[in-house]
Amino acid sequence: MTEASQTEAELLELAKHGDRRAFDQLLAPQLPRLRNLVRRMVGDPQDTADLVQDVLLRAYTRIGAFRGESSLSTWLYAIASRLCLNRLAGSERRLARHGEETLTRLPDGRPGPDQALERGEIEEALHRAIGELAEERRIVVILRDVEGLAYEEIAEALELPVGTVRSRLHRARLDLKEKLERFFP
Repeated sequence: MTEASQTEAELLELAKHGDRRAFDQLLAPQLPRLRNLVRRMVGDPQDTADLVQDVLLRAYTRIGAFRGESSLSTWLYAIASRLCLNRLAGSERRLARHGEETLTRLPDGRPGPDQALERGEIEEALHRAIGELAEERRIVVILRDVEGLAYEEIAEALELPVGTVRSRLHRARLDLKEKLERFFP
């Protein structure tokens, strides 16, 4: 059987038996979203690279424990979320969130100079507002509104009840609304 024709289940089985190539093939499609999640959580490019490596190492060493009760991406998000939250909890500084993509993209309809300036101000305010969210709220906003995970997947990844996920997301959105009120009267 060629590598291209192997299913995710077959790659997973090979990875569980120590096949590094299968592991790499299995995780390759997950890497862009994983990097984005980590980058949005920690902000710093060097911390992002370090944490992604930590996630991959932890996933590799624990792939044998993956039971398939959730999707592989949910399992990876769980690992990444815990590592990011641990890193942020251990940090004594708040991380700046400048230059990062926003949670939502504003319509891009060839704005005039005034509109471009206003859009830039809104995006900068959104960056700051997201960066100021408590870590446990920031992660649910990112997982739900950026990555598009279902409430149940987020709950599983963060090992929380679904109601807690909904509550944190609601509070996070209220926080963002309050911080961005001057832009949307």
